[in-house]
Amino acid sequence: MDFTFDMVLALVNLDKHLLEQGLLPSTRSKYASILAASGRDPAAWLRNKLSVRLPIGTVLPLRAAVKHYLLAQGYDEDSIAALLPKAKGRASGVRDALSPEQLVTYYVVAEEQSEPVRTILLLLPRTGLRISEMCGLRAENLVSRGGVRGLLFRGKRDEERFVPLNKPAQNVLRDFLPEDGAEGWLFEGYVGGPITPAAVRKVTRAMRTDYPELGELSPHVLRHTCFTMALRKGADLRTIQALAGHKSITTTSRYLHPDAGMLRDAVETLE
Repeated sequence: MDFTFDMVLALVNLDKHLLEQGLLPSTRSKYASILAASGRDPAAWLRNKLSVRLPIGTVLPLRAAVKHYLLAQGYDEDSIAALLPKAKGRASGVRDALSPEQLVTYYVVAEEQSEPVRTILLLLPRTGLRISEMCGLRAENLVSRGGVRGLLFRGKRDEERFVPLNKPAQNVLRDFLPEDGAEGWLFEGYVGGPITPAAVRKVTRAMRTDYPELGELSPHVLRHTCFTMALRKGADLRTIQALAGHKSITTTSRYLHPDAGMLRDAVETLE
């Protein structure tokens, strides 16, 4: 695509605005790609996209990117609400969490992977971190609060979040980290800097090919798995929201999928 000066300037302004909002680099990159594809009139482009009833999971980031673009251009919230249609789309398919039985298989297969992917895979369903957050962990993110060992970092919107580490997660990290302590990136890549989310996704794709019983395995499914397990163990929705780092509890509710066993238990309580 040939970029005009105006488009380049718009992308620069958008990234500056997103940085001020504290959005993650991965989110800023995604929104910039959406804007680059939207042409000279992003609002009209969005209205055209919404007219074909895309899945709601596709629609939401498109609208968010165009909204942030308009904010960066100086529009206020009322003007944007009048200019952009509400995000409507087809219901997205449910992204099921791994069942307890699948999780047993998953951990066995994850143990066979090479480092640092092995440690990352063992931690994802035990922490519920986004894959970008996991790959971006540094030694200074490992802290203790009130005697609780955990991870302290800034997530979306630059908000501070503390994620406790349970005993299995602490053991996984202890086995991985050098005895004299870690420095810099916890999970280094092959060419310096941190390992990339793409490198981890490549391994989960291979795992689900070799082990079809793991279903649509991905780092994001493992995030769903963490919160569904927390729900199964009796955690309330507000606690799960805090662990997930969600601004809206509605977003959290989309991550929670009662499985067949939970539904059975609920029905049995009616007897």
